[in-house]
Amino acid sequence: MPGGKVGRWKTRYSVRLIVPRRGGWRAWGAVRAGFERALADPGDPAIAAAEIASEHRRGADYVRVTVALAVAASDVADALSIAWDAFRDAAGDDLVGWEVTAAAAEVRPAAEG
Repeated sequence: MPGGKVGRWKTRYSVRLIVPRRGGWRAWGAVRAGFERALADPGDPAIAAAEIASEHRRGADYVRVTVALAVAASDVADALSIAWDAFRDAAGDDLVGWEVTAAAAEVRPAAEG
């Protein structure tokens, strides 16, 4: 993902959201394509890139999905807020299919390059 300064007051951040998906691998498979399409076409111009970075299956009814985003923001809190809004937008009407209370995030300035 691209990194560095975006503008005079904005920095590009690398954001990783790790969110468990309810219903297991089959339920995730049924909605994955739509989620990925919505994530790839964010409505916020502050998002330079967004993708599903990984999917980890644990047992029959648990999938942990990691979403990676490159976000231009004024600070870490703003970057996380923008990324979370993009995640929620991609989830759309299916937000109940996610265990959002078990979500985790990692935010750091993106590497120059």
